[in-house]
Amino acid sequence: MNLAARLVINVEGTDKSYILWNGTESYYMRLQAAYIDILNDKESEYLYFGFFTLCAATLEFSLNFILTDYCLYHYGHERYKTHAEKYIRLNFADKLTKVPEIISDRRFTFNKNNPSFRKLLELIKLRNKILHNKEFLKEFYFQGIKETNESEEINFNVEIKPNFIETLNKNMCLQFGNAMEDFKTYLMKPANNKTLLVNKMLIERAYKKM
Repeated sequence: MNLAARLVINVEGTDKSYILWNGTESYYMRLQAAYIDILNDKESEYLYFGFFTLCAATLEFSLNFILTDYCLYHYGHERYKTHAEKYIRLNFADKLTKVPEIISDRRFTFNKNNPSFRKLLELIKLRNKILHNKEFLKEFYFQGIKETNESEEINFNVEIKPNFIETLNKNMCLQFGNAMEDFKTYLMKPANNKTLLVNKMLIERAYKKM
């Protein structure tokens, strides 16, 4: 069952009550709709890019919610925000990698060999390349101007590599979508329901003997 919201209620009615709304489901609904369009080969110039960026946005929002919910549970509504903001400021890849350890008090971690975990790291890496792309001068060799009987020829070769956005394709998007579904099933739902256990994506951390 998906967590809709976390409530902090003042039962005496003498002070404020609070709600932490789980808005991630709106993202996952749109992700599922776009996944179906890709699966059915719906033609669109921007569908792959739209799906890819939605995957990245959904993943980061989900991580932020999991961490905020954890801090609310452990530190209470008066102290949670300082701790949550510290975790939320982690860079994207670190946030993903560390979240099981944080919310399980270092009991669980990701199985680094799990294909879905590795695919999510790939998603983050490609997201950074696409959304923070840069262009600089590239070198090429100019062979000079060659005179012919009728005109002058300019001969040169320039090798242009595909832009990162051009690497997105159907198969890649479906793999990212499947990884997101695993993330939701094996981390987000158990985290929200406080039922985190060893599963397809998570393993117990190995403790070194002193």
